[in-house]
Amino acid sequence: MRLLVVEDELELQRELVALFVQGGYQVDAVAAAFDATDRGLTMAYDCIILDYMLPDGSGIDVVSDLREGGCKTPILMLTVKNETKDRVQGLNAGADDYLGKPFAPEELMARVSALVRRAPELSDSETIECGPAKLHTRTRSMEFRGKVLELTSKEFALMECLFRHRGQVLTRDQLIARVWGPDAEVADSALDTYIYFLRKKCANIGWKRAVQTIRGRGYTLSPEE
Repeated sequence: MRLLVVEDELELQRELVALFVQGGYQVDAVAAAFDATDRGLTMAYDCIILDYMLPDGSGIDVVSDLREGGCKTPILMLTVKNETKDRVQGLNAGADDYLGKPFAPEELMARVSALVRRAPELSDSETIECGPAKLHTRTRSMEFRGKVLELTSKEFALMECLFRHRGQVLTRDQLIARVWGPDAEVADSALDTYIYFLRKKCANIGWKRAVQTIRGRGYTLSPEE
């Protein structure tokens, strides 16, 4: 599980990172609205913990920008602005929860855990679209412009992860954790091999640039051929 902490008070930011790492999460941390929006739209997180007041903008604007950009990651706003009107504004902008400062660490952990658990999962019969490509979860197959591709279990798990986070960049660690498990010991070559086979199979049905490598960051789906 990976979290994004957005907090400009560096001492509190360090405390939050330490708290979540101790709780078993991987954590990225930024201190500005611009970086929060950029990370939220380009990386895959299980939850975003977002300060209301940031040096270059409002957390409300960050929430709005993320939701308008298609980000469905659960967002918990963490702030001293804890009046009813502030909470209503944050929730109306698209935040999923709201916790005022000061807060009890155990309550924050419980709220984040609840948000992560409630994050929408795919149903057994769902179809996910990425441009002209479709992933069918019931038949564990993929379709591109009418051509159907059967996938092995690991290939399907990789594509399901990429489809679920279409438009975002997934790191190697994130893909390995989601496909093989967070504690699995998997060689980098194993992921490379499956990415290679996926690209080859996708090319055979006409999707020649399906899985794109973002140098230094990870992988993403290319929605159009």
